[in-house]
Amino acid sequence: MWLKSRLNFGHKPNSPFARQIRRDSWWVVFWLVLFVVSLSYLSPRLITERLDNLIYDFQQRLQPVSAVPTDPPIVLISIDNHSLKTLGHWPWRRAVYAQLLEQLEEAKVVGLDLLFSNANPAYPDDDRLLAQAMTDHGRVVLPIYINEHDEIEEPVPALRDSASGLGFINIQPDADGVVRRIQLQRTAQQQQLHHFSTAMLSAAKQPRRPQLSGLPFDQPQLARFNGPLGSFPNYPFVHVLNGDIPPETFKDKYVLIGAWSSGLGDFYPTPFSTSENTSMSGVEILANMVHNQLYDQWIHTVPDWLKALANTLPVLFIFLALRQLSPRIAFFCTLVVVVTVFLGSWLLLHVFYYWIPIGSALVGSIIAYPLWYWRSQETVLRYIDKQLSDLRRHNPGLSQALDVYDVQLTLPARLNHLYRAIEFLREAEQRREETLRFLSHDMRAPQNSILALVAMQRQQANPDDPQSTDPFLHKLEQYACNTLDLVDDFLDLARVESSAFELRPLVINDLLSQALDDVWPLATNKHIQLNYDEPDHSIWILGHQSFLQRALTNLLDNAIKYSSEYTSIFCSIAITKEEVVLRIQDQGWGIPKEELASIFSAFKRLHTDVTDNPKGTGLGLAFVHTVVQRHRGRIEVKSTIGKGTVFLLSFPLRPVSH
Repeated sequence: MWLKSRLNFGHKPNSPFARQIRRDSWWVVFWLVLFVVSLSYLSPRLITERLDNLIYDFQQRLQPVSAVPTDPPIVLISIDNHSLKTLGHWPWRRAVYAQLLEQLEEAKVVGLDLLFSNANPAYPDDDRLLAQAMTDHGRVVLPIYINEHDEIEEPVPALRDSASGLGFINIQPDADGVVRRIQLQRTAQQQQLHHFSTAMLSAAKQPRRPQLSGLPFDQPQLARFNGPLGSFPNYPFVHVLNGDIPPETFKDKYVLIGAWSSGLGDFYPTPFSTSENTSMSGVEILANMVHNQLYDQWIHTVPDWLKALANTLPVLFIFLALRQLSPRIAFFCTLVVVVTVFLGSWLLLHVFYYWIPIGSALVGSIIAYPLWYWRSQETVLRYIDKQLSDLRRHNPGLSQALDVYDVQLTLPARLNHLYRAIEFLREAEQRREETLRFLSHDMRAPQNSILALVAMQRQQANPDDPQSTDPFLHKLEQYACNTLDLVDDFLDLARVESSAFELRPLVINDLLSQALDDVWPLATNKHIQLNYDEPDHSIWILGHQSFLQRALTNLLDNAIKYSSEYTSIFCSIAITKEEVVLRIQDQGWGIPKEELASIFSAFKRLHTDVTDNPKGTGLGLAFVHTVVQRHRGRIEVKSTIGKGTVFLLSFPLRPVSH
């Protein structure tokens, strides 16, 4: 226990070490939260956007199987390599598409993902044939394209007028080239244009879902893809044209016709892209957009402040765990938080259709553990250095035992020095115990022998003759008694400093009453009145009975010794909100103001210049001060020369029911 107090490694909540740890922890929390919030707000311009996109793509690929319709109402008719080989040179005559529409009479709507912006002079009647076929069908949608100059490229007038709807087919990939978003509405040449998928739903007279009314159509929307490449039923163009596919196959279906052949048409990476299937054709991307429109599967985003809050909460939780748990448990807790953040993001994405980028939260959670223990280790290292410095300053022998010029700035080196210091102090502790045993036995035994010899010598003298008592024996007896008192006081102080004792519930009223009874004979001899304003109820504290009893007796004994005859001593007990305060006031000599700061030092004697100064060892108040500290209490002194001294002892209040 003494070794622990010298190293000052006790887990006191208000110790400098604990306060420094708390300050460091709050600073770490502040800067890391600021870092996470900044990442959340600035992620579109930082590298963390790539991390968010990777997480989003990965979670898109983890969508539950139940979310994918087994019989989607969308089918594709692809212009593939086989169709090109069969039908000949590209581009085909527009009369071919007119023939194809005859096979799609039962389709709910047909979307031709082909730009017919120029007339074919070789076959001038083909535009009329296709326009007539579109009119006869009544549910054909054609695309428009908005070029880089914000100009609209429309189909030729005959086809444009025959189409049931027009919609732009522009696709805008993210910065990494992956298509995740689509813009449902754009303005070009002062015209309000709708997306191709919206035009198909309008042509099919499909009512817009109420949820879609809240979407900002002029902003790109996160789209949920139905799956990887080939997730929709796909039929070769030539097979449908030749009637190999029954027309009933397309009944009430949303049919999209577009290029599927490599080198023909547009292809883009999507969240489902893999090393085998790196890109998805533009027509299949349009099919996914129609699917989103039909089932309202757009992924909603949250405001920036909510995104920052969601990314900050896991970091705060991790720091709470780091402050309360051991490093091993805190490490696993950090892993649990990271997994929970990922699973929570997946749940929001696939159940509630909300996407909160969690890259900032993952970065903050991952660096929280090493950052916290880095700062903790720095604090521990500084504290170890301070403790070693204090030990060397107060123990010259320790400075010689440790090579102070060979301390490296590493934790193992410092721990090695600390270990050597502990070994040195452990040896000093053993020598101290041996010294206490020596004082307790070997120093007391000779003094007791001296007192026994003095008693025997007095028995041999004539008891009727006062002159027969040798003054030398009286002095010898006095010095032996003083030596025994010094040994007893020193041993009591050493025990209360070093021993580990258990605090038990005690009634402080009874302790003070017993101490007053102990000093009553001494007070009576000096005609000093003892006044005790005893409370009318028992006041409980946690304490060590014998040590507290001795401390109170020491204070009362000093009050009597340093008071003149026919004075009074006043004792009382008061209760504050959290403490019990004992007050012991005398009308004695008082303590000089310059001496108040050192009265609790060992071997400190007061009034040494007074001829009738009471004898003592100078350890009584040091014992009292140590006892109060070991009981987590406080002691205050107020004194005025010639008027008296007041001691205030405060102890934590511990209500005990009996």
